[in-house]
Amino acid sequence: MPLCSVKGDKTRPILDRVKGSLFSILSHVIPGSRIIDLYAGTGAIGIEALSRGAKFCIFVEREKSAIQVIKKNLETTKLQDKAQVLQYDVFEIVRYLEENKREVDLVLASPPYPCIEKIPYMNKLFIVFSSLCNKRIIQPDGLIILQHRTMEFTIPPEASCLELFDTRVYGDTQLSFFKA
Repeated sequence: MPLCSVKGDKTRPILDRVKGSLFSILSHVIPGSRIIDLYAGTGAIGIEALSRGAKFCIFVEREKSAIQVIKKNLETTKLQDKAQVLQYDVFEIVRYLEENKREVDLVLASPPYPCIEKIPYMNKLFIVFSSLCNKRIIQPDGLIILQHRTMEFTIPPEASCLELFDTRVYGDTQLSFFKA
């Protein structure tokens, strides 16, 4: 069933072959898991996870037009009862998750490529990931998957609890897999 998309260039849909590979890799992790889809865009990644047996998904997106599309796509797929859609900036979401005692097993993050290529932005995002681990929002065996343009990076010392344990490259797209 085709999902609605966001008009303009405010979101970047994941390529089908990257999405297929990602879910093949995560096939043993997804069933029964609780997920956060950061930079959710149309919600395609979180919706795919729900359709493959995830228990619940929190969609985090800043753009109002994208929020409306996510809600419509959840209604179309009849998965809205397994989802929460939050209009938040990713850098402010940790407090909300902590205050509402949310726990997740998997974080899927697909930030805008131009932002993630700036070292200060990347470092700030790693600190968010680290906070999710340190505040036990991500469960001990939890994973973080970051989609970005192919590039090398260094995890800042403030996020030293993160361990990069795998990377997969698909053309100019890289998936980086982290655990706490």
